[in-house]
Amino acid sequence: MPESYDILVIGGGIHGCGIAQHAAASGYKTRLIEMNTIASGTSSQSTKLIHGGLRYLEQVNLKLVYEGLAEREHLLRLAPDLVSREWFYIPVYASSKRPAWMIGAGLLLYWLLSGGRSRFKRVPQRLWSAVLPGLNKKDLKAILAYEDAATDDAALTRAVAASASSFGCVISEHTKLEKAKHDGEIWRVTLAHGEEITTKILINATGAWVNRVSKHIKPAPLQQSLRLVQGSHLMLNRTCPGFIYTESLDGRVMFFRPWQGKTLAGTTETTVTGNPANIKPTADEISHILGTYNHYFPDSPCRKTDIIGTYCGLRVLPESENGAFSASRETVLLCDDETEPSYIAVYGGKLTTYRKESERVLKLIAKSIKAPRKIDTKQIPLSAAGPTM
Repeated sequence: MPESYDILVIGGGIHGCGIAQHAAASGYKTRLIEMNTIASGTSSQSTKLIHGGLRYLEQVNLKLVYEGLAEREHLLRLAPDLVSREWFYIPVYASSKRPAWMIGAGLLLYWLLSGGRSRFKRVPQRLWSAVLPGLNKKDLKAILAYEDAATDDAALTRAVAASASSFGCVISEHTKLEKAKHDGEIWRVTLAHGEEITTKILINATGAWVNRVSKHIKPAPLQQSLRLVQGSHLMLNRTCPGFIYTESLDGRVMFFRPWQGKTLAGTTETTVTGNPANIKPTADEISHILGTYNHYFPDSPCRKTDIIGTYCGLRVLPESENGAFSASRETVLLCDDETEPSYIAVYGGKLTTYRKESERVLKLIAKSIKAPRKIDTKQIPLSAAGPTM
């Protein structure tokens, strides 16, 4: 007889692992399948920050920022060896798109939304060279600083997966969905290696593959039109003086941050139309990131030969006529039935707010299957050394 589950989660990124952890901890018989390995996609290819998203204040998306800042504090407490509070520095030049007063106003609002947990300050001019050695000082008007947090995104995702496993979730890597068909009562699922299972609830948390995976599901589920936007990063053979939040050459946001003793620089916003598995930084993206880095650090310029690694993450954004920056970052959950769902698809989402989104999914699941026990994932610690899967 096929093995029977309450919940099958497809996708081993941070959202799939977060949902699996919450479901298994709530007492549901849970399984998670991932076609590659845990955190092999965008959940290991972000800028590796846990933050509210200072730039989303420009979209006046105060709810998203507030939730991100609240989740940041939870993760700082739950995963102290994986998430660290850091000072981020914002250099402001005469030519900067955002003047110092505007950034200062944004930092004040960020501080208020964080409940006073994101301190900020203006760095005295006498300390500029000490704080950011090598920074271009020509026409530099101010350096502002604020507190946020950083992480190892892949390690965090694996820690959440290990926590899910410790609560009984069965995690299967290198396992692909072949087909899933709902017979009116349960899902009958066939995996690519031939295994057959059944499940009451099917969760599609496959990120950039969400609509591709839905083609293997019958009856055909609702889909949301989406835009895939790649964010490219370069690992540069330079020591990074700190976490730096600044404008790229065209006025968009760019980070330089320490990573493995070198400088991680990114990110970009380039629309992708092909296979999500085949993305890589474009020549224009590489030139743009290098040009921005060299603008800020002209005394130690980088060429292509100084790039020691590259990667791309994929953002899942709703299709819109406007650019990627103005597109909503809100997570969208699509169900086959809002009152008693058997299928839930997760569109979008941020690394920082994965736990909050898993709560939303579990509330939907509870409409169909009452949770065996009540659990608050804010009380479940995470560790890089955590339970072995």
